[in-house]
Amino acid sequence: PHFFTMIGGKVIRLGLLFFFFQAIFLRVDRIGQWTYDQVLLLFATFHVVDYIISITFQRNLAFQLPRLIQTGELDSRMVLPVNLLFLVSLERVDLIDFFSFLPSLGFLGYVLYRLQFAFSCTQAVLYVALLVNALVFLYAVVLIIATVSFWTTQSYGLARIFDNLLKIGRYPLDIFEGFLRVVFIYFLPLVLIAQIPSQALLRTLSPQYVLFAFGVTGVFLTFALGFWKIGLKNYLSAST
Repeated sequence: PHFFTMIGGKVIRLGLLFFFFQAIFLRVDRIGQWTYDQVLLLFATFHVVDYIISITFQRNLAFQLPRLIQTGELDSRMVLPVNLLFLVSLERVDLIDFFSFLPSLGFLGYVLYRLQFAFSCTQAVLYVALLVNALVFLYAVVLIIATVSFWTTQSYGLARIFDNLLKIGRYPLDIFEGFLRVVFIYFLPLVLIAQIPSQALLRTLSPQYVLFAFGVTGVFLTFALGFWKIGLKNYLSAST
């Protein structure tokens, strides 16, 4: 019963957000440059990415890794014949979120049907590549947050702050102006998560933004891996 209740709750949350957008478009015909169907694509894309990180690395790094550091259990992982970062990133897979992810895929299919699959094979490949890029970007950010726990032994607060900021990515960034728009595009580029992949599929994305997306992710990942190595060097086992 707990399993099905959890899945049901996640599907209801997805449905409520869908009705939220419907309510908005009863009053307006577009948000910025985004039509109703385009906003649904953005919404579906965000939730596909969000569920994938929840299934895989987000909880492992943001919540499980600090506990391993606090208790000294990280020691036992360090001596195993496997890459430590790979192990702590993917040690546990969340099957509840996996089954909750399936309706999100179905919803994405429904949105593509509404759009009449009006995109080329090249656009579809670019869309998938930018989704992968978004996952790598989010992995880098979560890894940076988790690595802080080598000094603080806890990163729960930072992880929760980022998780709430992450939800902004499901809305068109056209709703922001001035300082906040600059922040969410250039400093904490949430635009990479769903907006840029969606624009690639909709043929409204310039080549410069494609290069920007991959370049920013490369910078974040390089910094995250370097920061992780520094964190490991500063790790003092709780068991010694």
